[in-house]
Order: sequence, then structure tokens, then C-alpha cells
Amino acid sequence: MLNGSTQDTAAPPPRIMEWLDRGMVALELDKGVFLSWRALGTDDDHTGFNLYRNGGKITDLALTGASNYIDPDGTKGDRYAVEVVSKDDILDKSNEIPVWPRKAASHEGAKNKRVPPLAYLEIPVDAPTEQHKIGDASVGDLDGDGDYELIFEWEGVPPFLDAVTLEGKRLWRIGGGPNTDRQKLAFMVYDFDGDGKAEVACKTGPGTRDGTGRFLNKGPAASDDDGVVLERKSGRLVEDPSYISVFKGSTGKELATTSYWPPIGPRDEMKATWGDNYGHRSASIKSAVLYQKESYPLMVFARGIYTRIAMGSYRWDGKTLEQVWTFDSEDPEHPEYRAYRGQGNHSLAVGDVDNDGSDEIIYGACAIDHDGTGLYSTGFGHGDSHALGDLMPDHPGLEFYQGHEGRDHGVSMRDAATGEILWEIKKSADVGRAWAANVNPGIRGAECTSSATPNLDCNGNEIDTRYSAYAQPILFDGDPEHELRSRTVIEGGPNGRIFQGWHYRASNIHSSKHDACLVADIVGDWREEIVYPRGDKKALIVFTTWLPTERRNFTLMHDPTYRMNVAVQGIGYNQPSYPGFYFAGGQPKSSIRYLPAVVGRHAKPQP
Repeated sequence: MLNGSTQDTAAPPPRIMEWLDRGMVALELDKGVFLSWRALGTDDDHTGFNLYRNGGKITDLALTGASNYIDPDGTKGDRYAVEVVSKDDILDKSNEIPVWPRKAASHEGAKNKRVPPLAYLEIPVDAPTEQHKIGDASVGDLDGDGDYELIFEWEGVPPFLDAVTLEGKRLWRIGGGPNTDRQKLAFMVYDFDGDGKAEVACKTGPGTRDGTGRFLNKGPAASDDDGVVLERKSGRLVEDPSYISVFKGSTGKELATTSYWPPIGPRDEMKATWGDNYGHRSASIKSAVLYQKESYPLMVFARGIYTRIAMGSYRWDGKTLEQVWTFDSEDPEHPEYRAYRGQGNHSLAVGDVDNDGSDEIIYGACAIDHDGTGLYSTGFGHGDSHALGDLMPDHPGLEFYQGHEGRDHGVSMRDAATGEILWEIKKSADVGRAWAANVNPGIRGAECTSSATPNLDCNGNEIDTRYSAYAQPILFDGDPEHELRSRTVIEGGPNGRIFQGWHYRASNIHSSKHDACLVADIVGDWREEIVYPRGDKKALIVFTTWLPTERRNFTLMHDPTYRMNVAVQGIGYNQPSYPGFYFAGGQPKSSIRYLPAVVGRHAKPQP
């Protein structure tokens, strides 16, 4: 194994995270209303909450436990607010929010099964054409008000990006144009310039229109031919140019455009450069956001998986989009980087694995440091699935679990910082599915599954469970263990089935993968929401938990490892996002901060 890593043992400085409001949500129950809101990573031990219904206080004392509550006297016509207090001081009070009403099961197959009504959110959407399908989604605070908006892709030729509020308003639509690949916009949603509002960055090309309807007109796009149609083979682009563009989150207006690095290159050199001459390998596009402790976050765009791997990072400071570093497995000045060839996954993970305060990219069987230098390569090769988190609680730091394709490596667990292989189960088969999560409270650490091995504990020992490698973990029911989502169904592990989304016309994306558009902690307390397309493609459906919990935890979006992997969740093959701490072991003390200018903008005058 090639290893150039060093792990910093000193605690990094508090990390800058996005300012969020309390994200309160109210759900109609059979009797009463379920309320849930965010505890934040900046809350202290004295932070409590008062609840209001229609302007009147309904809690005698401030709630200092879990951030959820059932109001037995509430109805679907009520409006609720949460007030934040510390000791005797009132710190803040949210705007009033309406109740999500219960809706009857609407799928024809569920109407005769006495399926109970359920409170969930439907967001109307409008497809560009009948042929377009709803694809991956992400979230970001596009207007700086502390609430998340949804950004999602319309898969088709050409692809589109839409931004919508949770209240159902479409903010803008970006048209990918004829020179982008379907499902290959590789869009990132994050506050890149530190102004408290998220931007959107993605792969573009000649003919792309921004959210105002105008063709791109900055950087190399200022002088290109917007009527050109680049050459394709088997539907994939085999000709340059491609761009990277940054768009204003609130309007979709183009802010900056630069050339995509690395380019595909000359057509007659494609097979030698990328491994084929029909665009499959060169069309393997990935992207990520890397937090940098001493500067603005970086956006990273990569090309290649099976042979050459190359990527470039870019910084947007609100005025200029500049390239910061590049990494290339074929770099003649770094012959040691040849060990990184063919090590990429169909997806990637991001985290501060070496504890230096800045993020690294885990790209399959290799890792790239925050400064663009190679961190390590295990040489175990490409794979389809992975998990990054504190999977082995008795081993320091983060671990990375991976299924491998080909050779004989099967599945492996490694130290995410150093690449040291902690254990592996050799298999000659292509391990197409794998996940690792703590599902059973009687088993310490993550249970590890794959399509080619029995279920294993976090140390690689076989265990007597029957979890499917084709499911995906989710935190939903209120205990500290994960539940399992398969298609639109959530199973509660030992607790049985929780609900079936198809009863309410929820559907899936990505054909045989049966993915959700997004699984993330979007509203309410620390439990995760699920975003699905409705079967008729006319709405996004958001399911959130209605189950009470006694566990108080800050929102998962204030855990850096979790937040960054929500940002990349829909890039390539969708992978779950995990906290950077052992969740079943309790909440750690958060070490985050906000930018002073962002705090000042949200400060409210004291009475």
C-alpha cells in the first residue's frame, strides 16, 4: 500500500457550519399533533424550549430533553412556534408554522388494506417534458433564512436542475443543454463564499442556460457557440469542451464559469488516456465539497474510475472562481500516483479523516488529502458501495468499509486516515452491494453487509442476522440504531415494519437501485427525512418521523462528516450519510461556530 498520511492528534479549531433555524415541523396524528424541532450544535446545556399554539404557550416549563413533543389538544388547523430559552433569558422565537395534515393512502393497491392516513408533505413539480424523470436531490439554504430548499435533477436529454421551497414555490430552473450528459450534472449545493447563502455548482457546457433563462456568458462560455452539438458515442460525450459553473442560489443566475479539468482530450488518444474509445470511462464524473480550515470551501470535480483518475479543485470567494490544485494518477512529476489508477468507486466520501481541520476525499480504495496530494492507495481496486463513519467504536478515528469489484478482495474495513487494512473477507465475486451501520442494539459497532458475504460485525466476525445488502440504513424511529429502507419501505430491525411509502404513491429513482431522491436530516429533530418522487412525476413527497423519542441530539446537519456526505450523497451511486461519531454511544460535545457576519444578520433586537 502506498501511504503518505500523517494523522494530527491535536484538536482542530471549531468548524464553521451553516446557520440554521429550528426547522420546526408539526404533524397531524390520529389524536393530537406531533411537534419536532432542531437542537443545534451551538446549543449549550442550559438551552430549553417553550412551545406555542396559536400564540398561546402550551408548556408550563421549558423543555430541556428531546426536541419533540405531542400536543394532545392540537388539531390540523392550528399553528405552532418554538421559543428558545437559556436559564431565564429568551433567546429567540420561531415564526408560526402550519400543521401537515394526514392524507389517506392513495395507491390503488392500498385502498382496500385499511392503511391509516399519514401526515407527509407533497411539493408540486413540473417536468420539462413527459420523458424527463425526477432524479437525485440535495438541500441548501439558498436565501439565508435558515431553512433548507430542495434542489433536484430532472434526468433526461438534456438534464435540468430545479430549486423549490418546502412550501412548493419553484425558484428557478437551470437547463443543462445539449452538451451535458443525463445524470451527469454532478451538482453541489453549499455556501462556498461564506455569505450565509448556498450556491449551486455543477458541470455545464455550451448551450447551458442559467436560472434566468440566459446562455452562460462568463469565462470560456463568453465566446463559445451555444448552437454547437458535441459528438457523442453510445449517448456519451466524447468531445470537449465542458465547463464548471457556479450559480446564485436564490435566482439560479450564473456567477462564474471555468473550463472542466481534466478535459476528455483528443479523440484518437481517448482509449490510451481513459481505457476505452466510446466515452464510458471518461464520462465517469464525480464532485465534492471540501471544507478548508483556513479558507473558503473547495469544490472538487473529478473524471475517471477504472483507469486514470484526475480531479481539480476550485475556490469561489464571491468574486472569482479559481483553480487551487489538481491531482492526476498520470502526473509525470509524481510517478507514485500510478498506484491510484483504477481505485475509484462509483461514488465518493468526504471527511476530516486525519483530524487536521480540513476535509479529505475518500475515492474508493484511495484517498486524496485536502491540499490535492495523494494520502494513500490500498491497491484493492474499484467498488460500488462504501460507508464512512465511526464504524468501529473501539478503534480511534473514522473507518471506511468498502465492497470491491474483481480480484479477490471482497470487502474490507480500513482506517480512513492511514489506509491500514483492519480486516478483509476475500471473495473473487463482484461485490455489487455493501453497507455498514449499527442496526441491532445487542451488537456493538456497525454490522457489515455485502452481496457476497454473510453479515459481519465491525471486526469482521460472522453474525447471525439476515439484513439485506440491497437495503439502505436510515435513522427514523427514535432509538440510536439505524432502521433499514428498501425501496419505499422502512423496516425497524427488531421492531418490525414502520411504514410503506408506496401506499401514498411514493416511487423510486435509478431503476434497479431503487433509491430515494435524498435521505437527510432536513427538518425537525435529528431523525432523517426521505424525499421520493411521486409516481406520476408531479410532486416530491417528503416523509418525516411521527414517532416520539427521548433522545436529544443536535441536528445531524451540524455534524461535519454527516453534512459533507449529504452534499455528495447523490453523486454516482447513492450512499448513506453517517455521523462522524458512534451514534449509539451518545452525543459528543459539538465544536462548531458560525461566521460573525452571518450571526449578525440573524440577530434579533431584544425587547
